Amino acid sequence: MRRLPFPARAINIALICLCTLLLAGTGRSTDLSDPYEIMQAHYAAVGGLERLKSIITSQSEGRVHYDGLQGTFKHWENRPLQYRTEEDYSIISQIEGDSGDYAWFYDTNGQLLIVKDEETLKRRRISVLLDQYEHLDRQSPNFSMAFAGIATIGDRPCYEVVLTNTINTDRGHFFFDKETLYMVKSLHHQPDMETESVYDDFREVDGILMPFHQHNTFHPWEKTEETWITHYTNNQRIDEGLFLPPRTEKGYHFPDGDTSATIPFEFIENLIYLPVTVGGDTQYWVLDSGASMSVIDQEYAEKLGMEVQGNIKGYGFGALFDLSFVKVPGHQVGSIHFDSQKLYVSKGLEARSYEPLMVGILGYDFLSRFVVEIDYDRKQVTFHAPESFHYQGSGVVIDAPLKYRTFSLPVTIDGTFKSLWSLDLGSYHSSIHYPFAEKHGLLDRVGVEIVSQGMSGLSRERNIQFNCLQIDRFRLDLPLISLPIEKGVGATALGEVGGNLGNSTLRHFHLFLNYPEQKIILEEGISFNVAFPRDKSGLIIGRAENNQPMISFVADNSPATKAGLVAGDIIVEMDGQAVGPNHPITPLRYMLHGPASGSVLMKVQREEQILAITLILEDLYPTDTAACEDLVQ
Repeated sequence: MRRLPFPARAINIALICLCTLLLAGTGRSTDLSDPYEIMQAHYAAVGGLERLKSIITSQSEGRVHYDGLQGTFKHWENRPLQYRTEEDYSIISQIEGDSGDYAWFYDTNGQLLIVKDEETLKRRRISVLLDQYEHLDRQSPNFSMAFAGIATIGDRPCYEVVLTNTINTDRGHFFFDKETLYMVKSLHHQPDMETESVYDDFREVDGILMPFHQHNTFHPWEKTEETWITHYTNNQRIDEGLFLPPRTEKGYHFPDGDTSATIPFEFIENLIYLPVTVGGDTQYWVLDSGASMSVIDQEYAEKLGMEVQGNIKGYGFGALFDLSFVKVPGHQVGSIHFDSQKLYVSKGLEARSYEPLMVGILGYDFLSRFVVEIDYDRKQVTFHAPESFHYQGSGVVIDAPLKYRTFSLPVTIDGTFKSLWSLDLGSYHSSIHYPFAEKHGLLDRVGVEIVSQGMSGLSRERNIQFNCLQIDRFRLDLPLISLPIEKGVGATALGEVGGNLGNSTLRHFHLFLNYPEQKIILEEGISFNVAFPRDKSGLIIGRAENNQPMISFVADNSPATKAGLVAGDIIVEMDGQAVGPNHPITPLRYMLHGPASGSVLMKVQREEQILAITLILEDLYPTDTAACEDLVQ
């Protein structure tokens, strides 16, 4: 499973400074082509820089639509960097802000995130410089502006000014109506997204004309947000304590006053399944550090009598999907008791799983309350109360700032390809994101095509065997890492992290996720040097509509292709074992992990025929690669 974005409406102070303080112009008969003159003319039209600079504080409130949610917002700002935004959609709410020292986010379940990732820190610095109007200085070491010509927005000819900086790769495009010099549109490009904003309903407040209506679209996810300001004031005193985050709500307790709890888990096909009890019913949920919020299957939630509300879009590995919300009553994860929580709801979550059936996902809002210790060898996870956790082992402690509410840490592939990677317990395997692969010429690497089932459906990838993967002092040789075949619009399109560490890599370690300190601790697991069995067939077994196991995918030039198997073949026998409807899928898949040159005897139904097929297993990945020591010297 991949990260699922909670309404990610972070008010960007840089854009507020540049985009929302607009005044009516008087109209101009002379075309402008110098970007600095255009920007100066814009500010002159709004009454001059001195008036704008005199605005120190502002307060606004109004209505907001976010995807399928309707609610209200309140926003406070104290220049240069302090702000607070509260959004209330009834079923869920969120608060975010900046104390002036750090940015923070407070989620609907009362969990606090201090934002520490490098790109956010850079954008905070840019915000301060924009607030000082340094972009107007032609000699600025940080900003450059360029004229991009005349663009038509609606039926209005507009000056287009492009703003770039030397701090990061963000780029802003600003469109000013030639006649009024109102800003009617802006585009803010970041490596992972583009925000398109359209402004109208301009009203005067204390001599300043502001857009009281704004429509934002977040590409490539096609998420939309629309805001209507109903009240606005400036230069009113604001208590600076307002810009500090609320206190975190604990929301759980261990049994018998303990400070930790150890829960055995099932580890099946590289996923961690934990028992969760809701309303007296115990089912398996997947542990997923890549999910920004926990998820429950809609049919299961409705079966337990919960009311499903709202609708927004989430994004998975390569595509988008719909989510709603529900309030889950008090429940247990293993022996840990939790108060009522608000969760995402997804249709078909259980139906997309095999065995054990998965009815939910435990994401960031659950995990972030603890220091999470994962022992893959003993198949147990220990949840430690952060205030009582003290690490005394010999492992490596790595700074791993949370980005998209997911740990990000330095990873090097083949001694050459270095970047930050997300740590994703909900991912079967490790993968490289499309922008990073494209930048470093990795997209044409030879490998074996696979498909992955996630929240967003099926994604096509190619498994590549690399020489080595390094995290700090640890090195894993001959890792399999997947590359997306298409960029998509989900996690594979993210550009500020290079890849995703899944359980195919993480299972080699004894792992600690320290959420409060945003650190990862790695120790070599007992199985650190173990080469785990791999598929040697090039096929994937799924289910037909009647739940009969079938061949759902066959890779080109694979042993399965050579044997004559095709997608859609219904499996009726495998190695002498009769296979009928509802037969477990996982044991059949494990038969394909046998030794190279071994054979698997199969009988499949293709239309009206029963075919007997002998599948000869092969090692799909070469092992005569150069030693990693040579690559990293």
